[in-house]
Amino acid sequence: MDTGRRRRSRAAIGVVISAVLAVAMVPGLGVTHAAPPIGAPQAVSAYLTKVVSDQSIPGYAVAVTGADGRREFSATGGRDGNDRPVGDDTPFLIGSVAKSMTATVIAQRVARGEVRMTDRIGTHLPWLSAGEPSVEQLLTHTSGYTAADGLAVAERFDNSPGAIRRAARDLRHSGSVGRYSYSDANYLVLGALIEELSGRPFSDVLRSDVLEPLGMRHTGAAASDAASLPPGHRFWWGHPREYAPGFDESGGPFGYITSTLGDMARWAGAQSGHAPAVLDASILAELHKPRVRSGDDDYAYGWRVSRGTVAQTIQHTGATPGYFAHVLIAKDGRAVVVLMNAYSEAAAPALASVAPNLLRALDGQPTVTERGDGVLASAPWIAAVIGLFGVVVVGLAWWRPRRRGVRVCLAVGATMICGAAAAVPLLTGSTYRTVWIWVPDLAVALIITVAAWAGAAVVLIFRRWNRAD
Repeated sequence: MDTGRRRRSRAAIGVVISAVLAVAMVPGLGVTHAAPPIGAPQAVSAYLTKVVSDQSIPGYAVAVTGADGRREFSATGGRDGNDRPVGDDTPFLIGSVAKSMTATVIAQRVARGEVRMTDRIGTHLPWLSAGEPSVEQLLTHTSGYTAADGLAVAERFDNSPGAIRRAARDLRHSGSVGRYSYSDANYLVLGALIEELSGRPFSDVLRSDVLEPLGMRHTGAAASDAASLPPGHRFWWGHPREYAPGFDESGGPFGYITSTLGDMARWAGAQSGHAPAVLDASILAELHKPRVRSGDDDYAYGWRVSRGTVAQTIQHTGATPGYFAHVLIAKDGRAVVVLMNAYSEAAAPALASVAPNLLRALDGQPTVTERGDGVLASAPWIAAVIGLFGVVVVGLAWWRPRRRGVRVCLAVGATMICGAAAAVPLLTGSTYRTVWIWVPDLAVALIITVAAWAGAAVVLIFRRWNRAD
């Protein structure tokens, strides 16, 4: 899952909670101030120490490579989910950075004439309910699949043969073809296409066509490749907690690929043109060419591209429950890899700022501090307070008030609060399952709120009804 696509969801959750539950949003989002410049590489170490502390990241691995592919800086720190020191070979999940790998496999097949960008997906996958979008529209998120369509089939933790095809069969197609809408569903379908074209599992094709030729021996999209993957971390009221739900082969094409710092540095180098025998200049040009507007940047094939008339920066963030990843290739040819074993929606803006800040620090420039999303950081606390207040109301309603009319009015109000809290995920295009996976503390707080205020409504209506005036 790409953190960029979640900006609207975070804003929507904040608006709903503020409006529906009558709570003011917390100010102070986004860029706040620039730290004074200090010399590199001390600047990078100081910056990493600060951001890891500020965001409560248990473990991390970062690398910066020069235009020649050699490392300018690398660092690992903290502990993994098994309480072992994080090192160069510690496995991480790379989230939506996996899309760049899926796009690369497709580009290779196009170069060999096995498929065309203009092919309608139904030509190759006639069983798919949405057969009209083209291969290119899937690559650029203009196929008509929505974010909700993708979330509905994500995190299935299906590792049985045929997992990708089963997930693709369950897809809904609820958007408009031709309109940009970032969705994991697009790359899930591309994974199914790769399996159809090759007659082999996606993980096998990725390994034979990309990973092995690049020497990425610690990267894979099969459950067996994740056997040594330690637990990641989700956040509960600001504190990281281990989370190990298992691997998900059905999510390989869009997010469930495990890798290490060393391998991801090789991947960044290959995308920078340092492995022409595997990825030649023509394939890279196709992959990195801006195709559609996607908010503050453009989307290419599996990559986001900064806008501009000169050489452009390409990058992609990625998140799975418990892990964050970012690969950025700068205009000057340098590349940055950031891997962290914790993730929260509230911290997404701050985590996405780490890669560019590493380059700023190495260049002796000021780093730009991101505080993250204050709305989402405060949402679980707000919902919990409202839920606990509902518990108090249940106790008070047992004895007061005695007048029937007042109790009925209060019961109506309690029912409205209960319904509003229950509708928060739905109003943001999500489900309780999705909220539980990505923002577990908010999910628990909402459940408490719904139960408490429902209880209050019941007590207000039925308790002492016969004795009311």
